[in-house]
Amino acid sequence: MELTYKVRGADGKEYGPVTLQQLTGWVGEGRLPPQQQVQRSDMSYWAAASDFAELQPLYAPAASPAASPAAQATSPPQAVAVAAARTRSGASWFYWIAGLSLVNSVVALTEANFRFVFGLGTTQIFDAVGASIGGGGKAVALALDVLAAGVFVVLGIFAHKGHLWAFIVGMVLFALDGLLLLGDWLGVGIHVFVLYCLFRGFNACRQLKGA
Repeated sequence: MELTYKVRGADGKEYGPVTLQQLTGWVGEGRLPPQQQVQRSDMSYWAAASDFAELQPLYAPAASPAASPAAQATSPPQAVAVAAARTRSGASWFYWIAGLSLVNSVVALTEANFRFVFGLGTTQIFDAVGASIGGGGKAVALALDVLAAGVFVVLGIFAHKGHLWAFIVGMVLFALDGLLLLGDWLGVGIHVFVLYCLFRGFNACRQLKGA
């Protein structure tokens, strides 16, 4: 189970529980000074934020004026903030995939000649088979489309929470989905681009885990 944290504010109130990712974000924003009292979910006592090994790198002394610009640009708080932003950006692609796939399915029901290239190849097959069956085939296809999109929504939720497995499962599923589009080079190219974005989010999430 993922560890969570509570913070005791200056007003005496407790805030949380929050994840390590959220906590490091607070440090980067200057909202969590080193002496602030923090309690981890596996602890029965409170301790200063700077006493936690996972937060200590964030409270490292600022670079001296003689330090190179490159060294200053990669300071721990800023690096954590950048990694967190890339993680969220990568995770958001799961929502785009699900949303645009459902839009494509609804458009297919109207028999309009239009679709988004970011959609799933799986839902396109469902729609084509449903249309060929006729009758209740379209309803069944739409139900399967919603199920497929729902899988990616769930993956997006867990990816936003910093779960590496969600990125891995999502990339595997989306890569397999791309195989259904062989021959549609635009669709394959779009899949490759989205997989790159997902991998960048995965890599950033992995950096946060090791921060």
